Amino acid sequence: MKLKPTTLMLVASVLVLGGVALLVQSQPQQTTSPTTSGEKSASQVEGAPPVRFKEDDVQRFTLETEGRSLSFERNAQGKWQMTAPEKQPANDAAVAYLLNVMTTGVSRTVTVPGGDRKPYGLEPPLATIHLDLKNQQQHQLVIGGYNFDRTSLYAQLDPPTTPTANLTLLLVSPDFETAVKRPTPEWSIAPTPSPTPAKN
Repeated sequence: MKLKPTTLMLVASVLVLGGVALLVQSQPQQTTSPTTSGEKSASQVEGAPPVRFKEDDVQRFTLETEGRSLSFERNAQGKWQMTAPEKQPANDAAVAYLLNVMTTGVSRTVTVPGGDRKPYGLEPPLATIHLDLKNQQQHQLVIGGYNFDRTSLYAQLDPPTTPTANLTLLLVSPDFETAVKRPTPEWSIAPTPSPTPAKN
């Protein structure tokens, strides 16, 4: 039985297309880094979390924002105390919220070309947090501005002291803004005044 020329051409086309499909599927897929207005040619680094300490690891910290500096330290009983600008018991809820965001609110690391920190809101920063851990390690976390779609804030953990060709940035939870911009009176528990004795 003879096949018509058109039938032969269709069979040949199917075979060629099938071969091309197999060839494409066998090639290793290349992943391209997303390019946005806020992350120019940024390469995303997944894997181990950039912040490798836990809330319980922090012994003391200082929170610096524009115009103020607040310092906190655990006492011998493990309770948080404000040590500056005044010495008084800290608001455990406020401290716990900041530490929780710090240890769980980091989504990923991105590397961006160029050493200019200003486009990412890091000069001047929204806040700078200096940390002393129980194992004597020290860290500095600098919180910057929002990314292009305002789903994350830029940050740097232990930023280099000398200029670099590329910047390694963290994308962190926007909850950081709430945590660091809390009004000063909410960070501590004012001591209860002693009752004034009644006069006869």
